[in-house]
Amino acid sequence: MRFILGILLVVASSALFAQKIAITLDDLPFGYSRGLSDDQKIEAFDEILQSLEKHQVKATLFVTSGNMNKATEAILDKAVAAGHQLGNHTNNHYDLNEISAEAYIADIDSCQELAGKWINSSYFRYAMLHRGNTRSKRDSVYTYLKEKGFVIAPVTIDNNEWVYNRGYCLAMKIGDQKNMDRLGKEYLYHMKEVTARYQKLSSQVTSREIPQILLLHSNPINAKYLGKLLDWYKKEGWEFITLDEALQDEFYSVKDDYVGPYGFSQLDRIKRSKLNN
Repeated sequence: MRFILGILLVVASSALFAQKIAITLDDLPFGYSRGLSDDQKIEAFDEILQSLEKHQVKATLFVTSGNMNKATEAILDKAVAAGHQLGNHTNNHYDLNEISAEAYIADIDSCQELAGKWINSSYFRYAMLHRGNTRSKRDSVYTYLKEKGFVIAPVTIDNNEWVYNRGYCLAMKIGDQKNMDRLGKEYLYHMKEVTARYQKLSSQVTSREIPQILLLHSNPINAKYLGKLLDWYKKEGWEFITLDEALQDEFYSVKDDYVGPYGFSQLDRIKRSKLNN
């Protein structure tokens, strides 16, 4: 009996402290994908949806309305029909460091106007994670978002996935399968490395594990490798949760006072805020 109780306690403890992760994808309908026709983009996004469905993941997907056309609107239809949340990711994916707060706010409004039919959440994600390189600019957009009822969708596991995707697209365009395979493997290795980095940073910043929020994109490399990445997370014991669930953790209520040009992970932002205080 003691042996059985011991096993039950171990199982309960493992479940209690299981690392949790919310999956988010930016740049819908489809991001950097040179050489793909609209039909191919739709087919590729279907692969992303299949990978999410296989792992019973309900993701939050961020729309850049400047990527839309009549054909690729089908991607947004599919995402909503599959039960995923869609949020605002601006119209033109402008860098807030390079334009005024007023122009950036207008671009958020444009996305809401053009993609509001599909946007079914209050979440907003900054392009390139840049929140403004001056306090005035940052606070102007913060004030606007609060007044409009938007909730900023942070990221904790930031990464260079987009770099691997660019190389992957180039290899795909010229039919270089060998390099496509190499880049796919390197991408998966990179994602494992950055996940470990941010787990460690989580312990440094908060002295505990937090529910992580992963940044990915709707793009060709994820059409091919998202399933493998989610397989790895599952094998490592991660539990997939929603963005709503992740943001309930008290970590995401910690004041973030970082101002600067860089698009940091929320963990990096909090770390720098503490160092400056």
